[in-house]
Amino acid sequence: MLVNARHVKNVPGRKTDVKDAEWLCKLLRSGLVRGSFIPPKEVRELRDLTRYKRKLIQTITSEKRRVEKILEDANITLSSIASDTFGASGKKIIEELMKGELDPEAMAELKHREVEK
Repeated sequence: MLVNARHVKNVPGRKTDVKDAEWLCKLLRSGLVRGSFIPPKEVRELRDLTRYKRKLIQTITSEKRRVEKILEDANITLSSIASDTFGASGKKIIEELMKGELDPEAMAELKHREVEK
């Protein structure tokens, strides 16, 4: 039986594995120990996927922050040109920077222009 340790944690007296085992046996015989909920396999797999997705999103976010910090350390502020550093315009500008293009006017030309009506 799988039991949550919080439910039987406060055992008085000296703690040893033997005494804990005896205490748990007494609790189980008396019906004072409740088994923990174990979700079905599908639910466990879905929880694992959700945790993995959250971890990937956190990793992507931290890498984006890292790139923005590197650009700021190089005195390049894309936020003044593009509202989203990793949007279409920001990506074009970063690609040109990686190619070695350093002309500010040429960079500003890469900015996505909204179609005026």
